Parts: sequence; structure tokens; C-alpha cells
Amino acid sequence: MGTKTKSNLAILGGPKAVTIPGEENWSPPTEEIRRMVCQMIDTGIYSQTDSGLPGELETRFREYLGAKYCLSQHNGTSTLWAAYYAAGVGPGDEVIHPGYTWICSISPVIWMGARPVFCEIEPDTLLIDPEDMEKKITPCTRAISIVHLYGNPCNMDEILEIARKHSLPVIEDCSHCHGAEWDGRKLGTLGDIGCFSMQGDPINGKPIPGGEGGLIVTNNRTYYERILLFCHLNRGGLEEEIEDPEIKPFIPLMLGLKFRMHAWSAAVGLAMMDSLDERNAKKLAYRDKIYSGVRGLPGLRPIKNFPQSCPAGFYGGFPFIYNPEELNGLDVNSFDAALSAEGIITLWRAYPLTHRLKLFAEGFDLYGDGRGALSGDYPGYPEGSLPVTEEVHPRIVGMPVFIDPPPGYADMVIDAINKVVRHHEELLT
Repeated sequence: MGTKTKSNLAILGGPKAVTIPGEENWSPPTEEIRRMVCQMIDTGIYSQTDSGLPGELETRFREYLGAKYCLSQHNGTSTLWAAYYAAGVGPGDEVIHPGYTWICSISPVIWMGARPVFCEIEPDTLLIDPEDMEKKITPCTRAISIVHLYGNPCNMDEILEIARKHSLPVIEDCSHCHGAEWDGRKLGTLGDIGCFSMQGDPINGKPIPGGEGGLIVTNNRTYYERILLFCHLNRGGLEEEIEDPEIKPFIPLMLGLKFRMHAWSAAVGLAMMDSLDERNAKKLAYRDKIYSGVRGLPGLRPIKNFPQSCPAGFYGGFPFIYNPEELNGLDVNSFDAALSAEGIITLWRAYPLTHRLKLFAEGFDLYGDGRGALSGDYPGYPEGSLPVTEEVHPRIVGMPVFIDPPPGYADMVIDAINKVVRHHEELLT
């Protein structure tokens, strides 16, 4: 790309379209967090989950979602691990999962002795493709694992219809979407088990952050008690809580695992719950303003949301799909660089393709003797295994979402995107 003079584009010497820093102006409830932490100190309950702040968070989150049961744990990954255990995932089983997510959504299954079976995503939503999901069901399938990526609800009507037809439990990874809804119901309560991460800080973390932490919900009593059995050693009240006569003899040590949330995480989470709906509404308004401002432009398409869905959370920002053929073949790297030069923050391809990670693409002998789920006759996922997912993945362009952006910032972002599209031919010479 040669140097140009009198160019309209900032990358070629023109003026930047976005002259305001993209900074979040929303102020976290620091004093409320401090008050909650002091309450933890005053009560002296530092390590328990059925009482104190963790118990309060479980109750409040359960009621917020409309779920029957909620348990707090030390991170989101552990909630998924517990969910797979509750669903009966074990050696020789398969769990169907989309090929574009975060590794922690599916990695626990290999420690249960099971294999992930990756399926395509829809190229216009970046979410699990129900049609391909059903094609991957075999007699070995034990569960279906879905991810509401970037806070956008998956097609729950189709997913649940297929799952019920095949008598398979659905595990919802809701790490990005606390408060999102499908047809008026909160995500995490539509499938059999809902898993929520609390990783990160109040500005850049998950919608309900806690430094580290996780919440797992279900409406199924059997799954609830199996989660207690799996990883809630010495939880108070187990004698009264457990009904299953086969589990009762294991009280209080259960299976010897303790995935307990620290009260500090619960303190932050409780303080952040007060503003969850307000933050979700403001983030959605910001995202939709940008989407509306560029809708219909050639080259860049907002992702599709289903009419039954109400997105929320938006951890990781919000994505677009780039179509180079609409801009005379301009490659995505050049387009992304031009946006960045105009002052837009881009988060292009935030996640690698899960099925193409070395662990899953080639397999791995977990124990060094061929007994692991990803060794032996494990087929792996060579390039081309999921052609739709692999084709759309390099064309993902992402941007951050804001609760309270600087005045005029959103309009500048819209103007910058329009500017790059209008003058894209300058990047081709």
C-alpha cells in the first residue's frame, strides 16, 4: 500500500474521524462494594456458600432468573464441569458443542473421559447451528452444550425441540449474557442447566463480575443434588437439603471436591446486581445505535438476532460480519486497519476457532498411556472439518460496547465506518 496525499482516509494521511477516546464513563459502585466487603468482615463468614454473602447472592440470582435452584462456585469453568457431571457425562460419551467459542466452555468434558463433537455455527449469528447440531447426534451423545456468545441468545426453540426429540439435556453457557432473555424467559433457565461466569472487574469483566466466581442454576432436582454431590463438600445444610437416598450417605464430604465461591466475589457480585438491568439496557442501546447507523452499508453486516431474543451482557463486545466481495475484494485486514486508523477500537476475531486449537485439532494423550478421550482413535479436527465456521471466522470484526460512552462518540464511530466504506477504493490502489 503506497503513501497517498490528499487522501480521505486516516490510514493514508487523512484526518481521523473519531477524535474522542473510546472510554467508559460509567462509574462502578465502589462504595457499595466496599460496604459489602466490610459486611463480610463484620459477619466473619469468609468461607461458606449456603449463608453469608454467597448464600445471599445465590438467593438473589435464583429469584432474578426465576430458577428453582442456584449454587455459587469459584469460577465459571467449574460450573460447566459440574453441569457435565450432573448430566451424566462420562467415559465414552460425546458432547456436541459449537466450533467457535472459548475453550473453557468445552474443555471440562475431556476430564470426564468424554469427547467433544464440534458442529457448525450459523454464519449470520455466529451461534450454534441447530441443523448441523442434530446431524452430529450419535448413540454416544450424552449432552448438548451451547454458548450464548457475546450476549446473543441462541435459537432456543429449535435447540430444545431437537434435544427433547433425542432425550438429551441442554447445558447453557451464559457467561456473556447475564440477564438476556428468550421469549420473555431469562437465559440459563430454558435448558436443563445454566452456567454463568463472574470473571473480571466491574468495567471490563462479565456482566455480574466478582474477580473470579461462577453461578450455576437448574430447575431439575436431580441435577441440583448431583451438583451438590460433585463439588460442594461441607456445604452447610446438606443434611436437610439432600433428598436422594443414594447421595445422603456421602454427606458432608460428598465426593471430596470443594468448588466454593469466596465471599469477596459474592460481595462484588451483589453490589453489581443492583445495576445489571440498567447496564444491559444502556449497552443494548449503544450497540443498536451503531448497528442502525451502518445497516445497509456494503461490506459490513451486523449479526442477526432472533425476534424472540433480548440480548444482554455483551461480554467481548459486539460483532459484525465483513463481506469483502461487496467492497471490490478488499481484504479484511486492510479494512480492519483502516477502521483502527480512524480511531475505532476493533476487537477482530476475539476468539480462535475452538475445534482448530491444537488440543482438539490433533488430540492429546492426557495421561501418557493412550487412555485419554483425545487419544487412541480420536479423529481430530483438521482444516476443513467445519467449512462454514472456518469460512466466516476470518471475517468477524468486533467492537467494544459501552454503558456510558463519551458524548458524540457513537456518532463519530458511525461516521468513521461510513467513511471507510465510501472511500475503500483508495485502499485497493
